[in-house]
Amino acid sequence: MSFHLSGLTTEMTEGVNSTLREQSRLPLSLKVKYTLRGRLERGEWPVGTCIPRLEDLATEYGVSRATVRAALDELEREGLIERIRGKGTFVIGDAAKGHWLMLPTDWDTWINHIETLNAVFTSLGSGVASLPAGLVPNETTTGNYWWTTRVNWSDGRPYSISTVHVCERFWQQQRDDFESSPVLLVLKRQFSNELDHAEQMLTVRIADAVMARQLQIEIGMPVARVVRLIRNQAGEIVYAARVLYPANYLYIRNDFGLRSR
Repeated sequence: MSFHLSGLTTEMTEGVNSTLREQSRLPLSLKVKYTLRGRLERGEWPVGTCIPRLEDLATEYGVSRATVRAALDELEREGLIERIRGKGTFVIGDAAKGHWLMLPTDWDTWINHIETLNAVFTSLGSGVASLPAGLVPNETTTGNYWWTTRVNWSDGRPYSISTVHVCERFWQQQRDDFESSPVLLVLKRQFSNELDHAEQMLTVRIADAVMARQLQIEIGMPVARVVRLIRNQAGEIVYAARVLYPANYLYIRNDFGLRSR
């Protein structure tokens, strides 16, 4: 027979404790932090709730009070909880709302996403060169491309790092626009009659020191790496981009039409 302890059965609690004790390079306090954050994201402790006491959490997870305190410090810095002396620790932020940025899955949504996001960007550099060898595997490209690397911001927070490449012919015709505006909007506005096919590929990576600094996240956090290509009628790549998003910001929505049988 099992009984409930702070929303978890004893079997589940023992499984979590075992996982926390497994050998890992991740500090134990961060393991506890992500475990607690998971419970917040699942809605186990809604906004306004007083979560279990530090001592109870330490007992539940089989760790020291100092470890739990460090985990709670991190969650407090993220604006998810608030500790009030003599009263307890209260949930003040909705962790479930972290996934606020929809990853576009078609051209119209892609453009609308950029138009409505009202983002600003910080340029980290630009130049003219050939496409990086590993950007488009198993494909040989010729000619030069103007490139720019930008940190993109919305509501005061960085949500992506992008390195965008545009064929030099396009860039030469619209230099000022490309250098001061979202690149895709310039393509749509000035070159839509030459665009034929767009595609994107997503993989998941972990943040290194450079990504972590620019995106203001922790080293080792999951990052979605999206490679986007646009081709002309001849199949030539006229636009290529590598975009890095913190995975906790993203969600993907696909609508599937089902016909009754």
